[in-house]
Amino acid sequence: MPIDRKLLQKPIPIIVGPTGSGKTAVSLSLARKINGEIISADSRQIYRSLHIGTAKPDGVWIHNNKHPLKDYYDVDDVPHFMVDFLDPSKIFNAGLFANQSKFIIDTLLQKGRQPVVVGGTGLYIRALVDGLAPLPARDEMIRKALTALAERDGRQSLHKELARFDSAAAKTIPPNNINRVLRALEVYLLTGRTLTWWQKEKTKPAPFSFRWYGLRWSKELLEKHLIERCRNMLREGLVEETSALLAKGIPPDAPCFQSLGYKYVIEYLKGNVSKKQLETQFVQETRLYAKRQRTWFNANQRICWVDVKDHFDAKAVAQKILKSLNTV
Repeated sequence: MPIDRKLLQKPIPIIVGPTGSGKTAVSLSLARKINGEIISADSRQIYRSLHIGTAKPDGVWIHNNKHPLKDYYDVDDVPHFMVDFLDPSKIFNAGLFANQSKFIIDTLLQKGRQPVVVGGTGLYIRALVDGLAPLPARDEMIRKALTALAERDGRQSLHKELARFDSAAAKTIPPNNINRVLRALEVYLLTGRTLTWWQKEKTKPAPFSFRWYGLRWSKELLEKHLIERCRNMLREGLVEETSALLAKGIPPDAPCFQSLGYKYVIEYLKGNVSKKQLETQFVQETRLYAKRQRTWFNANQRICWVDVKDHFDAKAVAQKILKSLNTV
């Protein structure tokens, strides 16, 4: 059934920001104000059994025949989608997220429900909003060869090779993000065209109206908050959560353990680092990740920024976003 074009005129709010910036609390407050339902754009909260390390909101799965999608993750009576659904050993990507999210948005709009997109995984949100190019499937032989090169010469050398023929992609992909570097090289070797060319020439935007909002903290305030956030995760049981996953047979190199902190916890459990080193490494990794997120989102001219003051008030921030939405 084609979607009613009138439904597309009302913008769908997208709430973004670096890790720890309060996106979850703001989205919940906004959803309650507009009777909204939340689509999570977080590449780690998708995994089941990862709660503490991903700061996944506490919720329960509900089967409701009266809801157009039947099943959803309920957080304080607000339906959530694209969260807590994937086995920790499985691989997920931006294309899968975009396709599934578009179906969810389409279904909700047809039934007069208001979607709210929230998350810090910029690639997922861009894939949803702007579309993805019809890229070729993975080629395991090429991947193995490139991985061997990275192991022999280092990740930086592979990144330099990418910069040689696709400088635009190299500027947006960090050298340590080996999966994205491999993918960009793989696309070029398979098609003779750069990833940048494919993304520029062959993408198809989603048929929805979006309105972007970003939560902006001062660097000093956010870093102070992130230090305490990491310490709280360790106090609340991040080590025990990781140990339980490993005990279930989830391998240490599983995709889920790419989430912040888990790899350092695994090293701690092996006895390779101390508790103090674990905390230091966890904080540093989180700070660097937040920095990359700020860089990513700052380059997006579509974002309407909402400044967060010393005393974070999710309801007040949500009210500012609602006021802006009502003027569109």
